[in-house]
Amino acid sequence: MKKTKVLIMVLIVSLLVLLIPNLSNAAIEVTKEVYGNNGSAKYIFKGLKLDATHEYEFGITKTKAAQVEKWHLITEYSETDATVNISGGTREFTDVITAVDTGYITIRDKNEPETLVVDHHPIDLTIPYLNITNFTVLNNGKEFGSSQGQSININCWTAGNSKAYFQYEKISDEKVISKYKEIKAKNGDFNELKPLLKTKSPTSNWTTWNYWNGYGGTDSVGYGCPEHQINAPDYGLYYMWIYLAGNNIKDLYGYILVDNLQPEIALDSISLPKTAQVKMGETLTLNPTFKPENTTNKIVTWNSSDESVATVDNAGKVTPKKIGSTIITVTSQDGNKKANCTVTVVAKSTDSGNNNGGNNNNGNTNNGSTNNGNTNNGNNNNGNNNTGSGANKGNTATGNGTNNGKDNTLASGTIPQTGENMFIFVAIAIVIISGAIAMYQYRKNKDIK
Repeated sequence: MKKTKVLIMVLIVSLLVLLIPNLSNAAIEVTKEVYGNNGSAKYIFKGLKLDATHEYEFGITKTKAAQVEKWHLITEYSETDATVNISGGTREFTDVITAVDTGYITIRDKNEPETLVVDHHPIDLTIPYLNITNFTVLNNGKEFGSSQGQSININCWTAGNSKAYFQYEKISDEKVISKYKEIKAKNGDFNELKPLLKTKSPTSNWTTWNYWNGYGGTDSVGYGCPEHQINAPDYGLYYMWIYLAGNNIKDLYGYILVDNLQPEIALDSISLPKTAQVKMGETLTLNPTFKPENTTNKIVTWNSSDESVATVDNAGKVTPKKIGSTIITVTSQDGNKKANCTVTVVAKSTDSGNNNGGNNNNGNTNNGSTNNGNTNNGNNNNGNNNTGSGANKGNTATGNGTNNGKDNTLASGTIPQTGENMFIFVAIAIVIISGAIAMYQYRKNKDIK
């Protein structure tokens, strides 16, 4: 019995030893702040229990099972937080960044090295696409040389056996273009564009860089140039996608924005039709007219003054809700130009013309009068008596429209009554057959006598 209790206690202690570090890690929160174009980032660990009188250090590994080989002093920490600085310019960190997307951080008390505050906690080592080089934006026509100082630098990369590829992709998203222009106008930080930019790279159509040196010696920098002179295919704003690949390293993707935009053309005015009509159950799309037609910024917003009557979406499509009127307004992005259109919602209409389409005409008598061009579209004429000698000029059943001339396709005189003649013929035939049968029976009876 005692042996059993001892065994159970050993198992419990072993489980606690295994679980306590994991439970400790589970309570920790980590946020990432990228601060450079070389893979550098700060990782803020929150929810720690630190002694303000002690010093702390960290190490990074490629796997959870690997042991930390080198420790680095933590300079920013409080009793609950610690900031781990991973600099992409440090060879040790670069070796991890180029190998894996997830690294593992261990933090220990420098005064008590056996005390682990954080044990192999995972961190995200991926680099935002806009931050893999020393450029975020290039002007079209930019020239490069073959030295590191005259090239595009990949500061988080060191792989002599690697290759570099590129391709252009035109940006068509007006929100990205508009935000780019806004940042450019105020000489701001283009990293503000990150939430709007693409996060999925192309899978084909790559072109090899004109020059590439994947290993920059002790600086942990690969450098080169896709083209000696940047040459976007056309006017506009472009992604210049970059793809790096090699042996025993991960693939790295990113981009530089290439500015080949035309000069701004200001918007003078915007207009809409003054009025428009839409039927219930249908939709109407309003198309604004810009002056000049080639104005640079054609981004607009739409608004309906009474959404209970009709709504309008961001493409100018009006959807009716009930009969009535509402004012649809289109506004330029800067808010300086506007145009209005009064949209009236009407009921679904039926064919209410002068043609008589399918109605019964009961008992109308034409006594010698002239019927000039009335149209009968499939009417049932019950009891129309034509007893006079008047002329019937152009009374036609033609489907649509009225014919006021003489219809030469109608024969003159009385129309043969096919049904009556057939009835008489059948009656005569029955009488003849009945007489023949009667005569046959009479002779037969006479012979018997």
